[in-house]
Amino acid sequence: MSQHNFSISRRRFLKTVAVGSAFSALAGEKWMATLVADCQPTQAGAGILKVKISDFPALQNAGGSVRLAINSFTSNGPTGSFYPVLVNRSSNDQFFALRSRCTHQGCVVPPYNAALQASQCPCHGSKFAIDGSVVAGPAALPLQRYTTSFDGAVVCIEIPGLGYSITRSSVQSGISSRIALTFSAARSTQYQVLFRPSMGDAGVIVPFATTASGQATATVFTGTGAAATLYVDQTSSAGFYTIAIKITQS
Repeated sequence: MSQHNFSISRRRFLKTVAVGSAFSALAGEKWMATLVADCQPTQAGAGILKVKISDFPALQNAGGSVRLAINSFTSNGPTGSFYPVLVNRSSNDQFFALRSRCTHQGCVVPPYNAALQASQCPCHGSKFAIDGSVVAGPAALPLQRYTTSFDGAVVCIEIPGLGYSITRSSVQSGISSRIALTFSAARSTQYQVLFRPSMGDAGVIVPFATTASGQATATVFTGTGAAATLYVDQTSSAGFYTIAIKITQS
């Protein structure tokens, strides 16, 4: 079975990812709640993938589909905690978000093929319709469907187990005044720290250290499935630090 890995040039960070990841250096949780109030998960421990349609040409027309990976994978399954997410656009601005795990033997299902009118599993040929229902076996059950909402520009997708929150503390090191950001980092999932001067800003990448006194030169952190603490040098008295999840379109 051939492996499906990603080249660095195809990797990207979604502009907004995971409810609960934003936090203000000055105003704290009250501002955080305001920032993420537009799209909240309904399940404990879930996170929100916010997919801006204008960023993905394939999703701008009915029949379009993209596959978004939260961690690396092969055709046999993910190397981390999450299967890729299929985002399919049907007629009348209806979107389906599906877990790409084939219900036959767990292989990774590719994006929906409009010409084939199905997503066809590469392992044993099972076919799934745009809404994840079974078109042809050997799979007998549909793909798992995630809860979605669409406001005309952004699809919010609720992913069980993706949610996390950040705790903040101030750290005095020999280098500068620092902020420690602690969160639960999923295994094999990559993260960046973004800074937003105000709620309307998209955010800029901020380098960080992994120890209180280390040099803040890293820009990507790979989770191990345990709590992680990243240290950023404080350069502003107000603003938001966001832990963004790295997403790969495959």
